[in-house]
Amino acid sequence: MPIEVKNFNQKITLVLLFFILNSYLVLSLKLPIFLIKINLVFFLFGSALFYIKYLKYNFSLKLYFLLIILLCLGTAATNWDTRSIYLFHTKRIFFDESIYSVIDNYASFSHNDYPLLVPSFSSSFAFLVGYWHEIIPKSAFTFILLPPLIFFSSCLNNKKYLIFLSIVIFFLGQQLFNGGLDGIVSLYFITCCFCFYEIFLSNEKRNSRLYLILTLLFSISLTLIKNEGLALLFIIFLATLLFKIFQKDKPKQLGSLILLSLAFIPMILWKLFCFKNNISNDYINYSFFEQIFPRLFDIENYKIFFHYFIFSNEKIIIAISIFLISFYLNFNRRLFYYCIFIFLLYLFIILIVHFATPLDFLHQIQTSSFRIVKTFSLFLGSFSILNLQNNKNKFNF
Repeated sequence: MPIEVKNFNQKITLVLLFFILNSYLVLSLKLPIFLIKINLVFFLFGSALFYIKYLKYNFSLKLYFLLIILLCLGTAATNWDTRSIYLFHTKRIFFDESIYSVIDNYASFSHNDYPLLVPSFSSSFAFLVGYWHEIIPKSAFTFILLPPLIFFSSCLNNKKYLIFLSIVIFFLGQQLFNGGLDGIVSLYFITCCFCFYEIFLSNEKRNSRLYLILTLLFSISLTLIKNEGLALLFIIFLATLLFKIFQKDKPKQLGSLILLSLAFIPMILWKLFCFKNNISNDYINYSFFEQIFPRLFDIENYKIFFHYFIFSNEKIIIAISIFLISFYLNFNRRLFYYCIFIFLLYLFIILIVHFATPLDFLHQIQTSSFRIVKTFSLFLGSFSILNLQNNKNKFNF
């Protein structure tokens, strides 16, 4: 892919990310609703520009995205989380013209403390057409996939990008078009992981202003997609710092790290708003420590956890196998240990969260493991391809 196409892809990624986040900003600041309509028009124009400009390039992504849009429009929202949480929040924003109606904590089963970036953006589709039909805002969930997908097209050659898209389809499946957020958070997570590695740890460190701003916007988006996003970004920061400490790297690029730490602020502000208005989370409450300590010393809990998250899930086993084969073929030490740090930290945090839940431990594991596994399966699978991309001479296919 010519360098001008790669540069264009990164710039259009920045533009689309800006308009996605701006939909949340408009509602957060209680600005007039017509601004969110204008914002969406510009977003759709940017998406159309990506399709039209450099028509013969990015063909696989353009075809792939059209297919998931058609699948999204042609399937009903039957998933519980989609209908009763994400689209329900979107519907409230549309009819109340505000993200702050959650103050009443109506329908608490819908988790009113959840961040509202995706519902804010998807509500703009309903605002633009002027009426509510769930299939219209549901399609917005697929448009949010565009920025990370376009971004990776600028990082991989055509054949490896086809493999990357195949990995995304294999590991995420219906999460790409059923209105769930696990596929979205997975893609934004691996994008942030890659950007942090490229900026701080790779041998060819990227310090351009465009790359830093892209990383900042991806990081903000990650925290505002789901509650897990805050933990995932914390994991990336911690893994980056731990790697630098163990490698005894000099504390360079401190300014860049401080800039990217600003990504935590919007989500922290949202959580403070929820706390002030007594909007609680059913995972972390007053019984947090009462729940966690007895479970920590019960060996059966560890057996259950690793059974559902590792040993009985064929996709994570496939992802681990692909990862090990990739690094056997091309052992990039920095990238390998960076991935291991992130994988182990992620596994540890998931373990602690499930040990601390006030809900039934086994039931919670059974109902959440298949979704959570998608994130680190995609992480391992994607970084296997990115690892081979870094050795262009040996694996130039």
